[in-house]
Amino acid sequence: MKLNKALIKTQRKSLDEKLRSFIHLRSIINPKSGWVKAIREALGMTTSQLAHRMGIQQSGVTLLEQREVDKKITLETLERAAHALNCDLVYSLVPKKSLQKIVDDQATRVAKTILARTTHTMQLEMQEAGVEETKLHENELANEIKNKLDSRLWGTL
Repeated sequence: MKLNKALIKTQRKSLDEKLRSFIHLRSIINPKSGWVKAIREALGMTTSQLAHRMGIQQSGVTLLEQREVDKKITLETLERAAHALNCDLVYSLVPKKSLQKIVDDQATRVAKTILARTTHTMQLEMQEAGVEETKLHENELANEIKNKLDSRLWGTL
C-alpha cells in the first residue's frame, strides 16, 4: 500500500495537538484496587448491585475487578462496567514525547547508524570527514529519511 506522505505528516501534527491535552494524565496514579472497584465503592455500590446492572453474576464482578488489577481485562468489559457505573471509558495511547519528536529522533538514530558504516570505511581509507561535516551529513540524511518516510525509518538496519 502506497503511503500518502503529506497526509501522514498532517495526521501526525493533528494527533500531536490532540494528545497534548492528555500529557498531564501520565501523572495520575491508578487506584491499587483498579478504577472499577474504586468508583463502585465511591458510589456506595456493592458487587451484587453492579452485577445486576451489568447483567452478570456477582462473582463476575469480583473476577472483572481482579482482571483489571492484573491488566488482563478487555476494553469491551471495561466499557460495559463503565456504562453500568454511569461513566465513560476513555482510552488513549499517550506518547512520552510528541509524535514529531519521536520521528525526528528515530530518523537521527537511523542516519547515524547508516553513516557510521561509511565513516568506518572512510577511516580505514584515511579519508575521514570532520565533525562538522559528519554532523551536516547526519542532519541531511535524517531529514531525507523522515521527509520521504523512507522504509529505513522503522525498518531494521
